[in-house]
Amino acid sequence: MHKKHFEKQLREFLQSKKALAIPVTYLILFASLIAIISVTYSFAVVKISARGALLKASIARQNMQVLDDGVRSVIWSFGASKVVYMDDCGGVFQVQPAAKSLVINFTDEQSFYEVVFNSSVCKAFYKLEPSELSYDGLFIRGDHRAIINQSSSIMTQLHVTTGDNAKELTLCYRPSATSAVISANNGKPQNLIRTYIVTLNSSQTLMLRQKFYLKITSIKVTTVTYQYEFNQTVSSLALKAVFDGTSSTVWLPISSSAEGAIVNLEIVVCSIKIQKAEV
Repeated sequence: MHKKHFEKQLREFLQSKKALAIPVTYLILFASLIAIISVTYSFAVVKISARGALLKASIARQNMQVLDDGVRSVIWSFGASKVVYMDDCGGVFQVQPAAKSLVINFTDEQSFYEVVFNSSVCKAFYKLEPSELSYDGLFIRGDHRAIINQSSSIMTQLHVTTGDNAKELTLCYRPSATSAVISANNGKPQNLIRTYIVTLNSSQTLMLRQKFYLKITSIKVTTVTYQYEFNQTVSSLALKAVFDGTSSTVWLPISSSAEGAIVNLEIVVCSIKIQKAEV
C-alpha cells in the first residue's frame, strides 16, 4: 500500500507544472549567467587589447620623436652623425626611400612657371594597431602645409596617415623658404630666395621589429642656383609645392625698382641617411 501510494504521488509530482518549472527556471538562469559572463569577458578582452594598442602607439610616438630630434641635430652639418635607440612598441618600423614625392614650382603666376625640384624625399613610419581612439589626420609635429616660410614653423611632419589597411605614424620633412635683399645691380635690387629641403632618400630600405638602434648621418649638402631678371616692378614671387598629393603655395616678398629686379633662387638640399646601427 505504501509503495503504491508513493508511486502515485511521484507520478503526480512529475506531471505537475511546478515540477517542470523549477529545473527550467534554473536552466534559464544558468544560460543567462553564461551569456553575461561571455559578453563581459569579450568586452574586457576588447578593452584590454585597445588599451594595449594605445600603449604601443604611445611608445611608437616617442620613438619617432626621438628619431626626428636626431635628424634635426645633424641636418646642414656635413658628416655629422647620431645614434638613437628605438624601443619595442610591438609594431614594424619601416623606411621607404622612394616614398613622398615632392615637386616645387617657381612662378609669378603670369609670365613664367618653372619646376625647380622634382624627387622623392623618403618617409619613415610605424604601422599602428587599431585602438579605441581615432588618430586619423593627427599631427604630432608640424601641420598639413606642403611648404612653409615662417621661421616659427618646423620642417618636420610627424603625423598619422592611412596606409595599406592600417594607420601609419609617418615622419617626413617638407621644404622651407626664405627671402632677403642682398645688394643692387645696375639699379635693380638683387634678391635671394633660398629653399631648404631635407631628404632621407639616401637611407636603406628598412623593416625592423622589437628594439634596435638607428644611425643618422648627414651625407651631403648640395646647392643648385637659378637666376631670374625682371625688367618691371615685382612685389612677390611664389613657390608652389606638391608634397605627396598635398598642394601649398608661399608668396615671398621681392624688392624691386622701376628698372625691375634680380632674383637668385637657391635650392639647398641636405641628404640624410638612416641605417641600422650595431651597438
